[in-house]
Amino acid sequence: MSSSLIYFVIFFIVLFSPIVKGEGDVNKNVKSVTLGIVVFPPLVIKDNETGKCSGEVVEMSDVLLKQLGYDMKIECIPPARLYERVRKGEIDLTVNVKGTAALDDNAMFIEKPVTFLTLIRLANTTRLDEKSIAGIRGYDYIGERNRLEEQGYVFFDMPSSIDSIRLFLFDRTANLITYERPFYHFLGDRKTDSDTALITLKRNIPTFFAVSLNSPHKKDLYNKLTEFSRSFNESTILEYTKN
Repeated sequence: MSSSLIYFVIFFIVLFSPIVKGEGDVNKNVKSVTLGIVVFPPLVIKDNETGKCSGEVVEMSDVLLKQLGYDMKIECIPPARLYERVRKGEIDLTVNVKGTAALDDNAMFIEKPVTFLTLIRLANTTRLDEKSIAGIRGYDYIGERNRLEEQGYVFFDMPSSIDSIRLFLFDRTANLITYERPFYHFLGDRKTDSDTALITLKRNIPTFFAVSLNSPHKKDLYNKLTEFSRSFNESTILEYTKN
């Protein structure tokens, strides 16, 4: 091998070895976090065949967390299991309303809402004397569960919003408590029948990012999400990311 070729090889190695090292450092700096979330169409949708989670909140969270330096893993699971995994730090981040003790005691909430929700109750007007009501297991409904139970309502709890909606629409309960978006997403182009009355219980309920107190990334994740949420004037994170 000629001396000039040897010098070229050495030059090439010296020139590009820092770049290779730099790429390795970048990969090491990307942290993996798990977003745990309940099925809540159209914001969170789970494919029954593949188990894949999608929807506005899932897609927004994935893009946002990548911008903040995280790889996102996603788990779409029932509320009771979600709260337990948040408590243990097995789930780093979720999106939820405040007011559920099982979550509030184990998470830090980002101050700016992700979006706003509306809580409704539907009643079968041919069964007004009955107190059966379909709901989601583990949901307090911002205090409405306790209020309804005090009025004598008996909850038939299901794993998800879709399951509870089906229970009511299939006439298994006389009442349903649910959030507005999942209900109308499930209905699609259909309309409720004339025997169904809709009562709005609460409007403009904020839902937030919540960071597990036992997440190994809690400080960094909370600080980055807080800094991001303060960087724009829109009232919700979802509204800002749509612009």
